[in-house]
Order: sequence, then structure tokens, then C-alpha cells
Amino acid sequence: MSLREDGSLREDGSLRDDGSLQAGGSSPEGGSEPAGTADDERALDAGDDRFLIGRQPIFDDALEVQGFELLFRTPTGLRADGEAMTADVLVRAGLDLGLDRLVGDKLAFVNAGRAFLVGEQEVPLPPGRTVIEVLEDVVHDDDLIAGCRRLRGEGFTIALDDYEWRPGDERLLELASLVKLDMLAMEPERLAEQVERCTAFGARLVAEKIETREQFETCREHGFDLFQGYLLSRPVVLAGRALNPGRLNCLRLVSRLCDPETAPAEVQEIIESDPGLSLRFLRAAGLGAVGAMGRAVRSIREGAVWLGQRRLRSWATLMLLSEAGEGVPDQLAITMTRARLAELVARSVAPDMADSAYTVGLVSALDLHLGSPLDVIVAELPLAQDLVDALLAHQGPLGAILADVLDWEVGHPPLLRSGVTAGEMRELCAQALLWADQLCAPLAAARTGSSGRARVTSGNRRLRPGPSAGSAAGS
Repeated sequence: MSLREDGSLREDGSLRDDGSLQAGGSSPEGGSEPAGTADDERALDAGDDRFLIGRQPIFDDALEVQGFELLFRTPTGLRADGEAMTADVLVRAGLDLGLDRLVGDKLAFVNAGRAFLVGEQEVPLPPGRTVIEVLEDVVHDDDLIAGCRRLRGEGFTIALDDYEWRPGDERLLELASLVKLDMLAMEPERLAEQVERCTAFGARLVAEKIETREQFETCREHGFDLFQGYLLSRPVVLAGRALNPGRLNCLRLVSRLCDPETAPAEVQEIIESDPGLSLRFLRAAGLGAVGAMGRAVRSIREGAVWLGQRRLRSWATLMLLSEAGEGVPDQLAITMTRARLAELVARSVAPDMADSAYTVGLVSALDLHLGSPLDVIVAELPLAQDLVDALLAHQGPLGAILADVLDWEVGHPPLLRSGVTAGEMRELCAQALLWADQLCAPLAAARTGSSGRARVTSGNRRLRPGPSAGSAAGS
């Protein structure tokens, strides 16, 4: 790819009249649009669980995309503080939209404020795929130097954003692999000086905010390695729909993870009680697996064990910082009853599959929350193949359990495949209803200012103890 005389990109990366990149020049896969863009745009009308995230491509000298800067965007248009914006970008990129879907195999550039740089907050994205940009307003002191050295030691790439050299920056430049210079703010006579100082430490140069062909050619002449700006591509805003975890559950989880005496079972119980937490930690486990482990997850418990308490705490804290909202009680009740019933059936017929059955039951209801087809949701989760087969085709022992639960849920006299009798199923369903009702009632009360009992029970009308015992549905 190259620039024409009028400054536009050749081939499939041509610029529109407004200066933005045409289809094909900025998607992670090299395709015309990011995966799922149309569905995501429709999700903007779905309610308060919608989210936005921006990205702008960064090109090399051959005008090939090398990475994307991830940008905070919000449907409300309101700006948060710096740490909250970073947290929101991390959660949306890592847990909601997914890093693979957002940047493909390219690097993710993430702006970081002081808390993330000095270690007060962690960056739980895969280090080998993440560039951490040190914002220009962060004080360059000993704590920052130590934090950048630690991050670099963990495998992150350090970049200095909107950088201008100042006396005493030698230690920071020694740690930076990339230095981004603002072409709109840089006077021509100062550009050569900045280039010389930065390249003396071996840093690669990124020219940002390039808006004219003249700026682009000047940067090339000065030996810049990477290029970013409206001339090449404007930021693209992607929309999505998230299943937000309950804030109370996030607080409980962080509190328990900060206690070294907390048993793994306590952590598992909190995560499994909240579909939003479960979904996000399944995705987080997959994010780690892509970068390091290469294994599929068989249950929420297994995913939590692989992540470890430190990463679980990091993600839960980021959710709090990004102002995660409460789930919807009616849908939550259905989801938790289904998951619990699947677990109870498995305990009766194959106890070693109980954790996996709970996970299958929970994931099977996520389409209620996300408004996306189940096969699309499953494709984005690092689930073992037998769980995928159970969810999408009702195959195998787990598929038989799920099929029985779904048949019972709609009130059809089921042909039970799992091995439990109709009487056993009726009793297990009553237990699952009671458990889910007790779990969800406090969340409903917090949202409605009432006991919440009637609302949660009404949300469970789809699941009843059985065709001949519908009166027990409210127990």
C-alpha cells in the first residue's frame, strides 16, 4: 500500500472524503469490517448494558497495520477520570468484546495513568500483545521508573505518549521501546532535536496526529517507524452489549480475594452466583489460554483456578473502576435456576460432571442477557468441546442433562435422557427454584426498594417443578 499524489491510500486502504479509511485498511483480519459490527450497532438500542470502545490503527512505513490504539468511548458522552477510562478500556477489550476480535493478531496500545504504571492497579492483558502508553501528564519520578521497569520485565512494551524531552528523562527513555511524537504540537525546528534525543536511546518513533501528506513525508524523512493520524485513518467506534456483573458481587469478590485465608470454594460460589462475573471470567481464562496455556475450560471453577487469585482480583477491581452495573433480576433468576438445576441433575447421575453441568446451564442462558445467538456467544468462550457439543447440539451426557432442563423449563412433559426420573426432576426443580429465589431476591430488593420476592419469582415462570406440580413454582 502507498500514498497517491493527493495524499490518499492506494489499493483497499483508500481514504473517504472525510479522511477516514475505507473498508479493508483497518480491520484486524484485513476484511472490510470488524466482526459483528452490524449486530453491535443494533445493540445500541438495547438498553443500559450497551458499551462503546474506539480504536485507531497504527501503520508502518509500508502502510501495513501493526497495532491499534484503544480509546475510551461512552454512549452518554460523559468523560470519566483517567483511571476509570483505562479500566473501562481494559474491561471492554479483555472481557466484553474480546482482544482477538478487537485487534486480531496486532498489538493493542492502551493509555495508562499513574495507578496502572506504578502498580496500584494491574494491567491483566497478555503482555506480549499489549503496549502500555505512559500518558504525558504522569510525573516522571522514581516510582514511575520502577513501575515501568517492572512492566517491561513482565513482557509489556512501554511507549511514551505525546512525548517531549525534559532534563532527567534518560532513565525513562532507556525503558521505552516506542516514543510517540505529536505532529500537531511539534514545531518543525524542534522536531529534529526531539528525534535525535529519543533515537539516541534506541527507541522507535511513532508519528501521531498526522493530518497532511506533508507531515507524513517529513516524518518519513526523519526516520519514523510507525504512523498514526487522520490522514491514514480516523478512529473507528465499535458498539457492543455487555452482561454487567452486580456491583455488590464485585465488591464481595474483591474483599474475599484480598483475604489470604479465603478458600477457593468461596471464590467459586461468588463467581457462579453472577452470570456477568461467570461470563467475563470464562473470557479472561480464554485470554490467558491463547497467550500461554492453550487449554480449553471445562467449568467456571477450572477457569478461576487457572486465572489465580491475583488476576481474578485485578479483573474484579477493574470492573468496579469502570462502574459495572447490576444485572436484570428476571433474567438472572431464569439463568441461575437453569444452571442450578443442571448441576443438581448431574449430581444425581454423574457427580463428577456437576461443575461442568452448572457451566453449561449458565452459558445456555446468556443469549437472554446479550441478545446474541448462542452459537456466537459460545464461539467466543474457551470451552471444552464436549461442553460446546452439549450447548449447541445437546450431545453427550452434558447435552442430555441440558435437554432435560430446557424441556422442563417450558413445561413440556419431557422424555428424560439424563437418567433421572420425573419424580426426581420435580424435586430437583423445586430445590433449584428455591435456591435461585433466595439468591436473586436481595438484588431485586436493592433495585426496587422492596423485598423483590414477587419480581424474582415471576421471572422464574419459565421454570416450574413439573407439568403436574405447577403450584410449587413460587416456593
